[in-house]
Amino acid sequence: MASIEDMYYIVNEAIDFAFKEQKYNLNFYTYLQGENFTKQDITIFLESNVCTAIRDQVEEIDMYLGGGPEVADVRESYNWMGKPRARKVKEYLNSMLEDAKKYEKSKRRGRKPGSKNKPQPAANK
Repeated sequence: MASIEDMYYIVNEAIDFAFKEQKYNLNFYTYLQGENFTKQDITIFLESNVCTAIRDQVEEIDMYLGGGPEVADVRESYNWMGKPRARKVKEYLNSMLEDAKKYEKSKRRGRKPGSKNKPQPAANK
């Protein structure tokens, strides 16, 4: 089982790889399932500086994509990648955040979604 530090390392490496190589290889939800992280681990991740940095980066890319004279500094920072690539990176970063939230939700205690109304087998007559 991987540690939270391993998770941070994997996420940072995946982000670097996305920016440098334009490859979006990490399916974060599958990674979390495979390593069997706890709900507490994911909650810590969602409240961490790494997750905050991802949210900030998504927000900056959003401003870059929106354009306008008030975002000249942001445009200068992200202009090198172009808007189509910026959209892909933004979508990738958002998917990591959504996968973490989805995994956290799946690890909540109680009845799993859909377990209440399962079809009953037909009785033999």
